[in-house]
Amino acid sequence: MGGGQPRWVSLSNPETLGYEYDFDAGKPGGELVVTPRVSVVVPTRDRLEKLRCALAGVDSQRFRDFEIIVVDDGSIDATAAWLHTQCSRIRVLTMERPGGAARARNSGLEVACGEIIAFLDDDDVWHPAYLEAQVAHLDAHPMATLSYTDHVEIHPSGRSSRPDTHPLLAYPNLFVRLLAESFIHTMSVVVCRREAFDRFGRFDESFDIVHDLDWYRRVLVGGGSFLYLSRPLVERSVPGGLVTSHRKWFQEERTAHAQAFAGNLADTRHARMVHTYRSLFFARLSLAERDWSFGVVRLAEAFCASPYWTLRIAALRLLRRRRFAHRGIP
Repeated sequence: MGGGQPRWVSLSNPETLGYEYDFDAGKPGGELVVTPRVSVVVPTRDRLEKLRCALAGVDSQRFRDFEIIVVDDGSIDATAAWLHTQCSRIRVLTMERPGGAARARNSGLEVACGEIIAFLDDDDVWHPAYLEAQVAHLDAHPMATLSYTDHVEIHPSGRSSRPDTHPLLAYPNLFVRLLAESFIHTMSVVVCRREAFDRFGRFDESFDIVHDLDWYRRVLVGGGSFLYLSRPLVERSVPGGLVTSHRKWFQEERTAHAQAFAGNLADTRHARMVHTYRSLFFARLSLAERDWSFGVVRLAEAFCASPYWTLRIAALRLLRRRRFAHRGIP
């Protein structure tokens, strides 16, 4: 598997510099058209040093049949110059002004050639086995829409931790669990079939933050299916920008949830539980950021929505934290 030539130049390996790829013609060296199996779409803005690490992780992949599309979402640092002068084998799309991650990902999809799309945030890094494992997982389950893996979180101090992504509650289906726990923390752990975007639509560009959540729920509502690979094959940088944008995140998520339940009457009976769960989540996040007023309002909102679910969720989370602490897990 993956015996093809690399689709981008490795800055650390001069031997790859002789490989010419004409992205406009889609032909290496003027020969037969080569269609990559996987298209890697990387949106970026003003994070050149992190982008270098992300692309180095792509270059380390054991699976080699891929192309890379970097969408520069209006960077004002040296990102554009570096990409065009140092990474001539990467397909670079440059946006004149910032349009957000949803627009950047949609732009990458417009030019992607692969039958499988792999998304990568510019501050995350893939393990060398990532694409190999993900493609094999999809190949083994031809009816699945997407596959996602576990990840490791890298904190500013350099400490690493593996987040607990096991369900806290017993959910009636994956749709309700998705809305309650938003268990796919980053698109860097997701690969999906290209045809899924024809079937379920592209990312909703009206959402700056939760366009991925909105797309996942459309996949599930439309009859798509998820695969889970329990190996931690991605390093995710935390805290991300979402932590400091929690108020906007909250507002967007509420809009997305309203749309989700409006189109899924069979699951509206679970809306109160989901509402309570997310209110508690944003309360915890806000209080950690010392946004006291917003956090207290979210706590009150959770209790007013359902005292039962508030107490049950809080108790289960406390028990889980104690269990993890006993096992020495951060």
